[in-house]
This record gives sequence, C-alpha cells and structure tokens, in this order.
Amino acid sequence: MSVLGVLRRLPPLETAVLVLAVAVLAGLAYAGRRQSDSSLHVDSLSTYDAASGGYRAFYDMLAREGIGVERFRRPLTFLDASVDTLVYVEPGIFNPRQIVPAASEVAALEAWVRGGGRLLYIGADNEAARRGILHLPESTHAALRVHPAAVSAGYAALGVARLSPLTYLRWKRSRTASHVRVLVDDGRGPLALTYPFGRGRVTALVDEGIFENGEIATGDRARFAYALARPGRAGGVVSFDEMVHGYTISDRWWSVVPRGFAIALCLALATILIAIAGAAVRFGPPLAAPEARDRSSADFIAAFASLLERGRAARAALAGAFASSARAVLRSLGLAEGTPPAQIASHIERADLREDFRSLAALAERDDLGPADFVRGVALAQSLRKEFAAHGRLRY
Repeated sequence: MSVLGVLRRLPPLETAVLVLAVAVLAGLAYAGRRQSDSSLHVDSLSTYDAASGGYRAFYDMLAREGIGVERFRRPLTFLDASVDTLVYVEPGIFNPRQIVPAASEVAALEAWVRGGGRLLYIGADNEAARRGILHLPESTHAALRVHPAAVSAGYAALGVARLSPLTYLRWKRSRTASHVRVLVDDGRGPLALTYPFGRGRVTALVDEGIFENGEIATGDRARFAYALARPGRAGGVVSFDEMVHGYTISDRWWSVVPRGFAIALCLALATILIAIAGAAVRFGPPLAAPEARDRSSADFIAAFASLLERGRAARAALAGAFASSARAVLRSLGLAEGTPPAQIASHIERADLREDFRSLAALAERDDLGPADFVRGVALAQSLRKEFAAHGRLRY
C-alpha cells in the first residue's frame, strides 16, 4: 500500500489532535530554550558560569593553588564537618535560577558556623541582617568616589594593596561591636569585615562584583579572593554554595529517610509482592467445596465402622456388645454370672432367639471379622437386648 493510501486510512480527528499536541510541545520546548539562553546574559555569580558575570575564575584559581574546592549543590541542612569554608554569594535579583533558602536551611547554616565552620559571605541582604541571621551587618549607600582602600595588616602582608570597589554599598559602622575586625575600608565605610560566631567565624564582603570573571584579574583582587577563601586548617575543603544559584542535586526519598526505615519498607514491599504472586499463581489443585447435604444414620454407621476399622477395634467392640447382651439374657433367665454361652443358649426357649444368641457368640469369637460380620453382630446384639431387657416385655 502506498504512503498516500496509509494516510487516507488514518482517522482525521485523532491525527489532528496528535499533530496539535506535538506542535504545543515543540513550542514549549522552544520557549524554555529561549528563556534559558536569555538567562545566560544575567550575572549568575556561579562557579559554573565562565562568562564575565560568573565565578568560574575564582573557583579555578583556588584549585590551581592546591586548595581543595567543591561545589555544594544540596540543601544547607547537609552541611557537616567535612566542609572547612563555605563561600555563599548572594544571587543577583534578576537571576531567574536563584533559590531562596528555607528557614530550616538557615538554621542549619547558623548551627554549622556556630560549631566551628567558616563562612565567607559575599553580597548584602539587609532583610537577613534585620532578622539577626548570623549577626550579618547592614549595608548603606555611599558616594561613588575613587579613594585608596585601607587594607588590614594581615592582608597587606599577603600582597593585597590595590583594591578598587565597584559598588556604592558599604557596611554600616557599629560602635558597640568591638569583636568585629575591619579588613578593608576606603574611608567611606567598611568593604570587608570579620567577626566570630560561636566557635566559627563569618567574613562578610559587601562587593560581589570584584570577584567576577571579568574583574578578578584587576589589581590585587585575585590575591584578596585567595586570602579570604583559604581554609582555616591544612587540607580543609572550600565549598561554593551553588544551590542558591539554581544548581541542585536531586535527592531521592531513599537517600533522605533513615536507613532502617528504608530496609523495613523494602522488606514490606517484597512481602506484598510474594503474597500477590502466591495469590496469582496456583501451585496445586484447587480445593473442592464440601458437599452440603443432610447426613443419614447410614452415613454415621459407615463413618463409625471406618473409624473402628482404622483402629482395628471391631472385634473388641463386638465382644463388648456380646457381653452386654449376655448379661441381659442372664438377668432375664435368672442364671448366675459366669454361665457359659452354650448353657445360656440352652435355656432360651424360642428357637430363633436361641439361634441368634449362638450366632452372636460365634461372631464375637472370630478373629477375621469383616465389616458385614460386624454390622450383623451389632444388629443381633441390639435385637437380643430388646427381647431380654429388664424394662422390656419378654417374648418367650
């Protein structure tokens, strides 16, 4: 069949819906691509970005200097002692990828610093400062005039002398915070300062632009970046927080829940699957439903006889029936206990009863007693007891 013939056989409505759906998906994919392309022109301040507004040069410089660096792409609640210094750069307000940390993450960050961690905070967030997060200072506006920056003696010894800020923001001076040490001040306010927080330390730089890829090579900015970010202990790891810039590692539920709970859940699922398989696959013949019918006395006798046969007690049962019948005959005839069966039979006047007694005595003595013989013996014993019972009317 030709291609045209195949197209004629296609249902028109379903084909139109399918083509429309494909067109909509293609449009959404193109719009998403355009949006992602447009976001590249925004200063990302990310170590993944090698453009002028990224921090890739800062990251690579530390790696070339032999410092262990990594990108932290998980929530701040996963911070532990393996990280010596965390570099947290406030994302740009126009960056569509930025992720605002949750309250639990902020609390985890404060606990980590208080426990001995070192935080290099780059940027300014007055709202966080007013809320008292990490005792961050507030920023204020200053006139953009070129003045030589005063660098602390420790950083000057590392070769940091020429620093030209790019922002008009400065940290507010605090008269009461005697524990705060100013690292860089150009006469209009501190650019960088440091202070202890618990057993850890926070270093805050208000100007994030001087460490961007297009600016870090100017003057002594690279040396200053190295001096700020170097770890506090030998072999320490410096981590750049990339989750705040939109780069995250997807955590699966089995990596978040406690290990014991995950094992218990797997065992429960395995048990359910085994139960389903056992219910779906038949491993033997089906059970027949019991036949619902009324039982007769014949069924009871047959069941009782089968029970006696399995227990090999038919001869003993028949002997007991004969002894009971013999005692009834003895009482009726007035004979003494222990009278032999032959003598008892001779005192019975009716010939049919006498013959029944002799037959019962003979069956009670047999070893090869069959089912028919057993049933016949029980019937004879019952008949004799009726005739010679003390409460019955004697028929001889």
